[in-house]
Amino acid sequence: MSELSVFSPEDTELLISLPYRVGVSISYTEDEEGEMDDVYEMEALEACIRQIAKLHEKSPLVSEIAGEILRRKDMWPKWSNQNIFNIAPDCEQAARVLKPIVSSQELKSYKKMLLEVATAVAQASGEFGDVHEKKGFFGRIMEKVVGSFANDDKNHPMNVSAAEDSAIEAIRQALAKVE
Repeated sequence: MSELSVFSPEDTELLISLPYRVGVSISYTEDEEGEMDDVYEMEALEACIRQIAKLHEKSPLVSEIAGEILRRKDMWPKWSNQNIFNIAPDCEQAARVLKPIVSSQELKSYKKMLLEVATAVAQASGEFGDVHEKKGFFGRIMEKVVGSFANDDKNHPMNVSAAEDSAIEAIRQALAKVE
């Protein structure tokens, strides 16, 4: 049985689309570098979602959501235009949807996934560097991101802009409202 089958269609759509929309939201937070950083950030977003499915194998819900995001790639353009400039309330809503239904560990894993996506995308333009350097990039990023969250390090990576840092903090605060 699907982990998502217990949710309404609307809640399922929120839970699946939100990680992608968080990534897009962070990407659009600071758009001063031009088009190339957007390309890097979208590549990082897709790679992040692929990696999350592997990293969160112990969380069937998060793994299923990551897989669904990838299967629904045709929905990405639509999701990219859904409330991405004020994403924090949707993060809180998703946590509220999950809380009465899933275990506290699954809730924690979902929240962690959202913060991992946000941080990986924020780091993308600063970490990608030369396009030819992409091989191995994502492993390094995810190592840093997951390592920092695993150690409950609340500091963000150095190459995250102040605007991105503020956006990530707004997401973190929205998620913290639901324990």
